[in-house]
Amino acid sequence: MLVHPSYLAIQFYFTGGIILKKRFAVLLLAACLLTACGNKSQISTGSKPLDNAVYSTEQISLAPYTGLKAEKKVYTVTEDAVDNAVREALLEYAEYNPVKRPSRESDWVYGDFQASIDGSTVVNEEDYEFILGAEEYGEEFDQKLIGVSVGDTLTFSLDYDEEFTDVEWAGNTVDFEIKVTDIQEEILPEATDDFLKKNMSYNSYDEFREAMRQSVADIYEAESTNELQQDLLEQVIDASRILQYSREDYDKARETIEGGYMSYVEMFGMNSLDELYKSFEMTKEDVEEEIQTYLYRTLVINAIIENESLSLSDDDYKEGVAYYMKENGYESESEFLNDYGEEEIRRQLLEDMALNLLVNSAEITEKEAEYENA
Repeated sequence: MLVHPSYLAIQFYFTGGIILKKRFAVLLLAACLLTACGNKSQISTGSKPLDNAVYSTEQISLAPYTGLKAEKKVYTVTEDAVDNAVREALLEYAEYNPVKRPSRESDWVYGDFQASIDGSTVVNEEDYEFILGAEEYGEEFDQKLIGVSVGDTLTFSLDYDEEFTDVEWAGNTVDFEIKVTDIQEEILPEATDDFLKKNMSYNSYDEFREAMRQSVADIYEAESTNELQQDLLEQVIDASRILQYSREDYDKARETIEGGYMSYVEMFGMNSLDELYKSFEMTKEDVEEEIQTYLYRTLVINAIIENESLSLSDDDYKEGVAYYMKENGYESESEFLNDYGEEEIRRQLLEDMALNLLVNSAEITEKEAEYENA
């Protein structure tokens, strides 16, 4: 699926502590899906059509979707955020030098690393790198590695709460043994005018910093627009009624959701979806709700596209390909098309048009807000 700053469908729905944006209030049809419906080509929800529907088919009774009201957050660009963007840009040119002193904040500590839970080894790596301050394994873990020297061996245990990002460690006591093999100091280049002109095509530090400020502002605007689009779409889904859907549509939704979760199965080195669901404390009903949510969203967006007769011109398609290539870091158009396929790209571009229509026709109130990283 295309990485989109305004919407990434799989991420939008994932729960269990991975990524959670919002949940739509939808009818859970687990009983029908698991028993009575069998293999019928059409599955009825039992809902009745709306009296004020703006578009109706045998599948959907679509509620009015223009003139909606919503609040858009205007995120404040702080100097700390700009400082972080400046640092991230300079990291590409950083140097790393071994040091003989004890480790300190921002150092890179390398070590033979073993982590165990209840006596069972869950990590066993040589020359593993820890960036002190990145808090990959939590703030307390990083503090344990501050002040160590090459040759030191550390053994300690930490308790991780249920919300910790590593699902295998969450809610467990983890025992660590680390033998420090190297400590390196990260040295960022000085952002002088000469350095910036030579390496980053900026004429001055002020110009460079202003570009970083604009980059942060663009990210904030994309996130704000994303949240606004999903708020408006949620209103439409909640007000609309799905009357029935095809088994094929349901199967596609299931494949999408399960396919997304499978990427986490592989990431965490698990053996099955059931193992992942268990680690997230998800029931079969939870998974069915995820599928229903994705299915309903797809049906509503398709109905808007059909009702508005939205279509892509050749220029729309070319501009969309160029945009997504840039957002996903592609330089070769043929490689991009091979990875995603023209059908997927066109589908995403039509979805963008539908979401933008909701925003452009809505009554929006802006509100200043502080940006919080997920």
